[in-house]
Amino acid sequence: MKKALKITLTTLAIIIVSVMVILLLFKLGERLYFNSFYSNAQVEFAIPGLMDGYVPQGFDYLEEEDAFLACGYMKGKSASRVYLIKRDGSYTYTELKKADGKKYTGHTGGVEYFENYLYITGSSGIDVFTLSDVVEGKSETRLLGTIDSYGVDPAHCFIYDGSLYVGSFYKAGDYDTPVEHHLTTPCGDENKGAMLSFKLDSQGTFGVNPVPNAFYSMPSFVQGACVTEDGKLVLSTSWGISVSHLYVHDLAKINSYDEKITIGGNEMALYYVDGASLVNTIDAPPMSEEIIYLEGKIWVMNESACNKYIFGKFTTGNNLYSYNYNK
Repeated sequence: MKKALKITLTTLAIIIVSVMVILLLFKLGERLYFNSFYSNAQVEFAIPGLMDGYVPQGFDYLEEEDAFLACGYMKGKSASRVYLIKRDGSYTYTELKKADGKKYTGHTGGVEYFENYLYITGSSGIDVFTLSDVVEGKSETRLLGTIDSYGVDPAHCFIYDGSLYVGSFYKAGDYDTPVEHHLTTPCGDENKGAMLSFKLDSQGTFGVNPVPNAFYSMPSFVQGACVTEDGKLVLSTSWGISVSHLYVHDLAKINSYDEKITIGGNEMALYYVDGASLVNTIDAPPMSEEIIYLEGKIWVMNESACNKYIFGKFTTGNNLYSYNYNK
């Protein structure tokens, strides 16, 4: 009996050690594979909520509070959340609710703000909540209304030069986009994603002019975007466990086009984000989501370590990294 127990315990110990060695090798392998990224990046803070079923998606910097906004949906049926994260990693979160108080379970792909309006790309339009509810750490914030996104199913957003930009995510079969968004660019690329630009306006509908003034033809798999201080548009692209990419485009080349397109009955400027403006490609760990540009670095939100996927818990996906873009 004692011999059998000893054999069982020894076998169990060997299995545990073997699993630990495999996970360690897996983590080291990931660090080596993405060495060009990690050698130029640093951990900023641990991503909150990963053990609660929270699936990280959107990310933004709240300058007035020197803190960060992060949003995501829940693996179960709980309400989607917006986190307020301090530099030291401490945080509070606020649940999103519909106007009638029922749970808001939208995908919450992107987050931005203007004045006291909190923009969430979580449904068929740009959903608007109250920023101060999140800043004050209230338990919930309710939907104020939705800004029409004219057929662009919003997956990410950012503000640049007085405009709110809202873009879609395209993947054939899983996340299709309207046929009218499928354009062949001047350099021959087949773009099937889109991004709209709305001018910020304190007197407008929820802080914006509700009629977009520009349409950007975009590539596939875009999860987030930002603009750097040297005039580059950076796209975060990913799908599943494949390698993520940060595509760096020259904004001057994008804005050199002089075409028009009519969307939802409104004529607006048409620009192409394609190979003609691409100046650099940065490989990044799987499942990169929204990004921001801050202090010369590209800060990357990642969803691989949430309970929906788990594998990121055994690599580096539980941390938010900033990539030193200017080095």
